Amino acid sequence: MEQWAHRFFELSTELFAVLGSQGRILEANPAWNVTVGWSPTELRLEGYRGFIHPEDLAQVDSRLESLTRMMGTTRFSCRWRCRDGTWAWLVWSVACSAVGGPLYCTVRRLESPPALEPSPTSETNGPLPPWAMSDSLPLGLYVVEVRTGAVLYANRRFCQLWGIESLESAIRKGQVTHEDVLGHCLRAGDAASVLRLVSPTEADTLPPLHADEAQLTNGRTLRRLSTPMGASGDESRYRLFAFEDVTERKRTEEALHRSEESFRKLIETAPEVIFVHRDQRFVYVNPTLLRALRYEHASELIGRSIWTIVHPDDLDLVRQRVHAVVARGELAPLREIRYLRRDGTWFDAESAGLPVDFDGVGAVVVMARDITERKRMQAQLLQSDRMVLAGTLAAGVGHEINNPLTYVMANLESALDAMHRLGGELGRMLPDGALAPSWSMSLKDTVELLKEAHEGATRVRNIVRDLKYISRQEEERRELLDVRESLEFSLKLASSELRPRAQVIKKYEDVPLVHADASRLGQVFLNLVVNAAQAIPEGDPTNQHVTLWVRPGPHGGVAVDVSDTGSGMPPSVLARIFDPFFTTKAVGSGTGLGLSICHGIMRSLGGDITVRSEPGRGTTFTVLLPPAPADAAPREVPVLPPPSSERAGRMMVIDDEPAVGRSLARIIGKRHQVTVVGSGEEALAKLDSGASFDAIFCDLMMPGITGMDVYERVREREPGLSLRFIFITGGSYTARARQFLERIPNPRIEKPFDAQMIQQLVGEVLAVGVDGDVSGLE
Repeated sequence: MEQWAHRFFELSTELFAVLGSQGRILEANPAWNVTVGWSPTELRLEGYRGFIHPEDLAQVDSRLESLTRMMGTTRFSCRWRCRDGTWAWLVWSVACSAVGGPLYCTVRRLESPPALEPSPTSETNGPLPPWAMSDSLPLGLYVVEVRTGAVLYANRRFCQLWGIESLESAIRKGQVTHEDVLGHCLRAGDAASVLRLVSPTEADTLPPLHADEAQLTNGRTLRRLSTPMGASGDESRYRLFAFEDVTERKRTEEALHRSEESFRKLIETAPEVIFVHRDQRFVYVNPTLLRALRYEHASELIGRSIWTIVHPDDLDLVRQRVHAVVARGELAPLREIRYLRRDGTWFDAESAGLPVDFDGVGAVVVMARDITERKRMQAQLLQSDRMVLAGTLAAGVGHEINNPLTYVMANLESALDAMHRLGGELGRMLPDGALAPSWSMSLKDTVELLKEAHEGATRVRNIVRDLKYISRQEEERRELLDVRESLEFSLKLASSELRPRAQVIKKYEDVPLVHADASRLGQVFLNLVVNAAQAIPEGDPTNQHVTLWVRPGPHGGVAVDVSDTGSGMPPSVLARIFDPFFTTKAVGSGTGLGLSICHGIMRSLGGDITVRSEPGRGTTFTVLLPPAPADAAPREVPVLPPPSSERAGRMMVIDDEPAVGRSLARIIGKRHQVTVVGSGEEALAKLDSGASFDAIFCDLMMPGITGMDVYERVREREPGLSLRFIFITGGSYTARARQFLERIPNPRIEKPFDAQMIQQLVGEVLAVGVDGDVSGLE
């Protein structure tokens, strides 16, 4: 009896309290915390006088003191201080069973001030009748003698719950049997089964305290406790039923259950990995983890050690984090952890852990997010940054090489011309004799040396021009181009990898032009050619081959095969060859991003890249490019007009490198009057002095006043002369320089100079000067 009574005291939503002398609160149930905000401990510490409104305190003290002297019951209402500072009206039902004994109180909160209190004369004095105190309890109590069916007691709450208030008085007088109660209760619910009496024989097989629930026809739910009662030797003579209305609690529990179900669905469908472990073993895993680790069923992980999914290199870190959560209750913050899949591969994840109660027992929940894609994008951005840096470096190096290379090549050409003229003059001046073969051979050797030097300089010039493929700093720029040119460029850059390994076989068929970005297409071909070379071991280049086959592709496009005679790839490698970070190279020899980037480039160009391979039979990558659109713009190739009949002209060369200026003056020719200046300031001074020029060769990028600044100032005061500017570039452009060159119509020449092109430009400038029409320079 004490066990279930205490449980009802703790769980009831009604307010219970036991008061002692001097205003002490001896006991209070947890419902006070919900109703007025004070916990039972706080109530016991302060006593009831600290909570009752000062205007009501005298009345309450008088009622309670009178009750402790005479026993009986009383009812009153008063204002009670809540935790938030407001006052709540409470109605009290108080009973005293012994003089000076404790006061048993049931309390209910009112939503509005109460009606007038009954007079004190309505209180009951004298000894309490049996069970009188239970009339104010929220529990419905019912006692019946099992053999005779006589109803010994039913309190007021029982009658209210079952809707039999009309029988209360007769029950108190002992005039009602159990059958009478069942007959009236049938209107309220299935009382026959809920109030069924258990025979003494059957009672021996049941637990001492039987608990269940009953549903009434009015929708309310009652919780029932049933237990036998009796004297020694006849413990089952009576049956005690206790009922509590748990409708609101059930609704709350059902709402909580629905919330738990919604939360479980949220966990089950979450894109993040979520799992729970206890004692370092899985107790729950969500479907996202199963997919990430490539398992089919949760049963394959439940009960297993959590260390089986952690990358060996991360085990020490994860053990420290688990210990911090379990032993110290700390949150394990976000940290990158590698998790092992079922097939032995792994993926990167950001993982966090925290302590939780899972099924009522302490555990650790781990939440993780797969960041493989994010890291791939970061790596691509890093690779892009490196390519931009390499392009900037290539442009800068090319510019610095072009300046000295310009006058080296110009001087070599001048020296060769001078040697040819010297040979002719010596041949006419010296008679044939013994010395002739000697000076002739020396002269011939010198000419050969100069030719070799010029050939070497020409190769350097071509290398610098090839650097422009990776030094382009603008956005993707598509144009009509021949894939064979991009392929040849890639072969030159990969020649150091190819020479010690294999011979190159070219099979170039006639194919249409494609619409693509030359630098990006060159990046794809370079990667494929280098991979083909590295698939072949060094040492036997005569018997190994890398074959490049350019042929018409499907639907009017172009197909390019890059094949090698290397070791080939097994199906397991072939299936993942385009995956980011996947590589078969040694650690530090590759990022595993090259083919992934190539695949992305080809997709962006509207094409595709495929692979065929067999172990021991080599590998073939096929690049497929779509046909060029009908409205694609052709590559702009400057067309120079044929040289006109020249006259002697006045030229000015502006370049901050004196040697470049002198070499350009020599190329222009001695029959022209050429003025060489070394800065923009000096050029403007010359022009301000009144000097006139037929053409101005101007370096684009100079310290101080740039060639662009000189042009703008001349254009403001003499627009016709500004059209006679011919710009000199070293291949490295700032953003301003690129925009400037796109805006102006003037021709430009690149270092190192092509002498024939310069001569043609000079002739065109002079011809325009004769005709008086400057539009021909556009």
